[in-house]
Amino acid sequence: MKPSPETDPQPVSASHAWGTVAVLLIIGILSYLDRNIVALMIEPIRASLGISDLGMGLIHGVGFGVFYAVFGLPIGYLVDRVSRRWIVYWGATAWSIAAAACGLASNFHQLLAARLAVGIGEASLSPAAYSMIADLFPRRRLALALGVFGIGSVLGSAVAFIGGGAAIEYLEGIGPQELPLLGVTQPWQMVFLVTGAPGIVIALLVLLIPEPRRRTHRAVSSIADAPAAGLVEGPESLLPFMRSRSRFFCCHFLGFGLLAVATYAGLAWIPTMLVRRFGTGIGEVGLMMGAVSLLAGIPGFLMSGWIVDRWFAAGRQDAHQRYYMIANTIAAGLAIVTFLYAPTPGLVVLGWGFISLLQPFTGPSAAQLQMVTPPHLRGRVSALYVMVFNLMGMCLGPPLVAFITDIVLHDTTRVHVSLAITYGGIAALSAIVFALGLAPSRHAIAAG
Repeated sequence: MKPSPETDPQPVSASHAWGTVAVLLIIGILSYLDRNIVALMIEPIRASLGISDLGMGLIHGVGFGVFYAVFGLPIGYLVDRVSRRWIVYWGATAWSIAAAACGLASNFHQLLAARLAVGIGEASLSPAAYSMIADLFPRRRLALALGVFGIGSVLGSAVAFIGGGAAIEYLEGIGPQELPLLGVTQPWQMVFLVTGAPGIVIALLVLLIPEPRRRTHRAVSSIADAPAAGLVEGPESLLPFMRSRSRFFCCHFLGFGLLAVATYAGLAWIPTMLVRRFGTGIGEVGLMMGAVSLLAGIPGFLMSGWIVDRWFAAGRQDAHQRYYMIANTIAAGLAIVTFLYAPTPGLVVLGWGFISLLQPFTGPSAAQLQMVTPPHLRGRVSALYVMVFNLMGMCLGPPLVAFITDIVLHDTTRVHVSLAITYGGIAALSAIVFALGLAPSRHAIAAG
């Protein structure tokens, strides 16, 4: 058996490792709650502020995604150099304040500015969490550990859909309220205040866990090989390392980036599609989407990590991309059939549930990056990955559906057609990219 390319003279106990994952999971739930709550409030915000579908796509996608992605790069640089738990703490505090500030917005530009700030704060979590978890688990268990952390996206979305839907229905029932210092506050504004502010306290949990000891990388065969292997400390070592594995990084970043486009498009517009096409109430939509997150999303994260870890342990070194080549092929056809032909809200949600079972990718995609990247470059490589898949996912997914609906179809009731075109086409393209990435994956893993 090939020896691990990393050494750690002081192994970490399982309780310590999983305790760290648990805290980061809670912070991740908070992150996705604040990120996704807006998906249920598209119609109330449009009515209150007079914003088009394309404008909401900018707020929910581009406005958040650009700043989330761009600020991830300097944060990733810090992850490789300073305490990662403090990065998570300050980031979580910042995005919680910004999320609550969304509830103070009275026009499009103010809401967009607040969403930009949420994106900046949330950019801190993934690079720091990936790096911390990679220092706590062996390679053979890393996909599962990162998959458990990734469940935060599912639980956060579930809380946003179930709790947010119930909160919106309740607050709309009592109507606008006069709040001290804030004046007349609309129900959607109160939802932002209620869901954003608690994060300021929850962020303190990360200070309960110790900073993981950073692993060291095995030596290379010669000094001349060190720059390409990424083992020379300093910012100049990143580009030679990535160039030496350029085909792997291109297929990895593009494949998972395309998957993110499809995923974010679905999460952003399925609730609105159910409201417009079937007349489903927001509370009912929230319950159904939350149920999908809990009953399909959580098993999906665990299943994908478990399958990939087993395939990898059995010697299939391209397991992380082979799984998604197969899953995306199935999901592309399932999405087209579901969005175009499902005759009831229940069948739409059932189809989305099967897709959600197949396609959670946070654990395996991040695990593969940690495996091929030297420890002192992980923060920056993870930040680049997060930048690419979020720029693609958030900046292309929601706006693409809105563009097809507004500009191509000229009919806001045909969101289901836009979703079928977007999800089906993008998922199929992602499967092709993963197929092209199988051989580069094997070579990158073998190079260690």
